[in-house]
Amino acid sequence: MVETIVPEVQIASMGESALLISFGSQISSRLNRLVHDLRQRILTCAFRGITEVVPGYTSLLICFDNRLASHVELSEAIYQLVKTVSTPDESIGHTSRLHVIPVQYSGAAGPDLETVAQFHGLTQDEVVNAHTAREYTVAFLGFLPGFAYMAKVAPAIETSRLATPRTRVSAGSVGIAGAQTGIYPFASPGGWQILGRTSVRTWDPYADQPALFAPGDKVRFARSAYQPEEQVANEASPDTTHPAFEVLSPGGMSMIQDQGRVGLGHFGVARGGVFDRYAATRANALVGNEPNAALLEMTWSGPTLAVLRNVTIALDGADLECRVDGAPVPPRLSWFVRRGSTLRFSGNHSELGVRGYLAVAGGFDVPVVLGSRSTSLQAKFGGYAGRVLQAGDTLGIGSDTVDPGLRAGKFWPGGTAGIPGHLVKLRYIPYSGRGQVLQQAARQFAAQTWELSRQADRMGFRFQPADGPTLPTHHGELASFGVVRGAIQLPPDGNPLLLNVDHQTTGGYPLLGVVAEADWPLVAQLAPGAKVTFEQVSLKDALVASVSARSDLAAGLRRLGRHG
Repeated sequence: MVETIVPEVQIASMGESALLISFGSQISSRLNRLVHDLRQRILTCAFRGITEVVPGYTSLLICFDNRLASHVELSEAIYQLVKTVSTPDESIGHTSRLHVIPVQYSGAAGPDLETVAQFHGLTQDEVVNAHTAREYTVAFLGFLPGFAYMAKVAPAIETSRLATPRTRVSAGSVGIAGAQTGIYPFASPGGWQILGRTSVRTWDPYADQPALFAPGDKVRFARSAYQPEEQVANEASPDTTHPAFEVLSPGGMSMIQDQGRVGLGHFGVARGGVFDRYAATRANALVGNEPNAALLEMTWSGPTLAVLRNVTIALDGADLECRVDGAPVPPRLSWFVRRGSTLRFSGNHSELGVRGYLAVAGGFDVPVVLGSRSTSLQAKFGGYAGRVLQAGDTLGIGSDTVDPGLRAGKFWPGGTAGIPGHLVKLRYIPYSGRGQVLQQAARQFAAQTWELSRQADRMGFRFQPADGPTLPTHHGELASFGVVRGAIQLPPDGNPLLLNVDHQTTGGYPLLGVVAEADWPLVAQLAPGAKVTFEQVSLKDALVASVSARSDLAAGLRRLGRHG
């Protein structure tokens, strides 16, 4: 669904639970002020069901709970608001600050400086002089927690993103992309051209104001001879009031997650949390927890745990073949485990899926950071010290007044989504707003089979053709705009990128569409090498599938005596 309100203003559906309002495609301070004015008006109106309002340069992403609001209702309400939007005299509605950021250019700190200079026929010093000569305005935060998009760089050094993003960019890296510049707040994948690095920390999730920058702030970069060391976040291990497990072996990749963080997209913080919200809810329900209780998400294999107190556990998702003192523990059944036992996982076979969940009565007890106990693995905060489990960790649980033995013996009374087979079909809703792909690319994408590459993590899955060429792409840069979990981006190399639970909150690549919510249990179990086809479905059909999946979950919860 796309509705043009007035010339250059557009409302487009982005999947089942989001709308993108766009004022145009060219980066300008005037359009950015319009975006922030509209954002403030939407927040003031407090529309029912809205969960996120994420600004971009010239656009505003509205995320909502589609059980409480509809695309049509919100589109009409925003239609009325847009009529009242005008360009404010002052930029963003807060007192702007000036930040002077020292940067060490060249060498290992600036791996793309020479390339940028050669591309424009300049010397490296001329590129640095052009970058440091301007005062930039922070337009919005996005992509990663604390990442500030700033504009505009001098036209003489405007440079497109890398054709294939790097899998790792160092924390503090200062880069450019088109007319934009910014600082990577921590090590992460990224596709910007890196000119240098700073030691200034731009993101601290434990501070009263976690982001250094705010929209409207002014930034100047200054050349520095100081060689910054790579920033490393070292979080303290959490205290354990009720120790329940000691990690003897970490297994594959196990971390504490819950249902994620909501409402922080304007800081660049994605919801995150568990890959499969249905499986996590079922496991928690079996041990008497609320759906948002913290549990373990395990990939490929689970940890070996020494049990320090009597507990009740439940497993869901992929069957990673759990055993307690040698006895197999079936999935979707609450199981009593005595103190002194050892809990082990035999490992994974790819045909059984790759991600499993372990819930414990009382939930895993770790500090709440920014409203959630989930691990932000890329940003290294939340969960257990912001990281995966390691040998020697002690895991505590919340207090539970019910005898663990009374929690045991319950089984999940409903059906569940199947584990993907050799060839997986994922449904997706095509995207047809600003930033859409070429029509030829859209047709080719749906007609081909794709293989999940080894570049697959919680931020995104990169696919490569299994039976055909890469996709044709746009030339030139897009003004970065808000994106959602499940969005399918098309980078310049023509290989689609599916955004996962820890996705960047904004991006500048064209979109093919958004994977249907009902198919996320399948996405959660994909392993590198999996063959995938993508089937176009209408927004209506995707919503019907989501309602059916939620109804099945709610029916199981009712029969179990819980409420969804």
